[in-house]
Amino acid sequence: MLINTGDRIVNKQYSLGIEFSTQSVKIVVLDINEHTVAYTGKFDYDIQFPRYNTKGGVLPVDNDNIRHTSPFMLIEAIDMTFKKLVEDKIDLTKIAAVKIDAMQHCTIYTDKNLAGVLSNLVPQKDLLQQLKPVISRQTSPIWEDHSPVEQAEYLTRELSSKGGINNITGNKAELRFPGPQIMKWAKESRDEYNNTAHIFLLSAFITSVLSGTIVGVDTGDGWGTNLNTLDINNPEWSKDVFKVIDSYLKNNNIAADAAFDEENKLTQKIGAITHYDQPMGKISDYFVKKYNLDPNTVILAGTGDNPATLLGCGGGVVISLGSSYTVNGVMTDIKPAQEGEYNVFGYTKGTAMSLTCFSNGGKLHEEFLRKYILKSEQGQISADTWAEYAKFAGPDKIGEDESLMLPYLMAETVPLKDKGIIRDGFDAEEGSINIRALHISQVLALKLHSKQLSGLNRICIVGGASGNKFFRQLITDAFEAESYIIKNADFAAPFGCALAAARYALNISYEQAVDIFVEKEEGSTLIPDKENSDIFKVLVKRYSELEKRN
Repeated sequence: MLINTGDRIVNKQYSLGIEFSTQSVKIVVLDINEHTVAYTGKFDYDIQFPRYNTKGGVLPVDNDNIRHTSPFMLIEAIDMTFKKLVEDKIDLTKIAAVKIDAMQHCTIYTDKNLAGVLSNLVPQKDLLQQLKPVISRQTSPIWEDHSPVEQAEYLTRELSSKGGINNITGNKAELRFPGPQIMKWAKESRDEYNNTAHIFLLSAFITSVLSGTIVGVDTGDGWGTNLNTLDINNPEWSKDVFKVIDSYLKNNNIAADAAFDEENKLTQKIGAITHYDQPMGKISDYFVKKYNLDPNTVILAGTGDNPATLLGCGGGVVISLGSSYTVNGVMTDIKPAQEGEYNVFGYTKGTAMSLTCFSNGGKLHEEFLRKYILKSEQGQISADTWAEYAKFAGPDKIGEDESLMLPYLMAETVPLKDKGIIRDGFDAEEGSINIRALHISQVLALKLHSKQLSGLNRICIVGGASGNKFFRQLITDAFEAESYIIKNADFAAPFGCALAAARYALNISYEQAVDIFVEKEEGSTLIPDKENSDIFKVLVKRYSELEKRN
């Protein structure tokens, strides 16, 4: 079918969205003519690439504060994505546009030979064979990493005279952000740093591979670096921040008798920053010849998983219940959080979004399920197991005397807390008490630390735990807002990417694209229970006091 798109005429049928998350790759193909989801697919890194020995996509390490993944595994995942599409008989010649998202803050490091390799990729070899030699850092820090404490403190201190890093970049000096991460690595690994010509956000690296040329990061991912300005209409890096970082690198990483030349400066390595959904060119000839994509397929700028999820849910307010938990919504008036309770990221052109990110999310529930239901670290988890787990949480009605905990399986970012599960007046023995306390306490944390979202009346809930109706009802009651889930909720982020690609191909507005493609799951809407909502107000105060005491 020929679609009249005004400025563009597209004789195509599909748009493609791909997510490279912490644990897996998820794929969504939209039929832009029929306005339907034509395909969803997924594979887990641990299962697909067992030789990397990852657990939940993370490389094994003794230090709990260090959380890295393998850049080589992620490169293999690019090829595997298209192999899967071919195996599942998706006609890739019909794809008009492609957009990807990736776990925010993950970084990839390459040497100066990358551009030449990207422009000369050959289909006779896999991507890993061709790209492995240019990777200059053998592991990639991810959002769970909490190790660069010294560097985050340095940025905070040195930028205080400039009004504070919050007011420059929109965010406090976050441990998981690339700014502090790069500083720590450069100090500890001088030779690797000096051998590195390009530092990418994962989303920009994969987009570069897809387009066959080095491209910049968008504001959706680039604003999660501690390196940006807050000019949403003119994306750029902050000269004040880079000046401080370059000074740190010169003093701590480059030998005193060595010239600190332009190649050593971070500004020369970090690349460009651009708008959300900026077209970055046509697809690389590698994918045309190897997987039969059309050479005119357009590649849009990649983004982070959080902006992609927000768009995939319709662009309102979203609570995502994945490995981490997030609460995010559109921000037309950009106001950085002075206490660091939420982050500010770029979003669609001319707008931003706020996001509260809790490091301790879904992995805690898996830990509790194994401890109290399976009683094994190795047992197979099924849908029936999760259903049994939810029953252990008890009745929907809550009371003012509910057992509460500070559930920090790993160090927490909101608020800043060390690793450790603190139980308020009960022990770890009784499964039902602990499982119920975990559910209620996590909801209280979401509510307590999302004050910037006052006045909301509807919430889209996504992520793995969105299928837990007890959990969703608690969120509905605590926020006193109607909640719902969307169709294909587990694929919200890649759906948002596919939606953006469809919007581009059809040359329509985001609002039109949302109206066309986003659908609520039938029967998923929940309304607040007033009695529970009133009790939650009491529990929030109790939970706040528990946080303050510990």
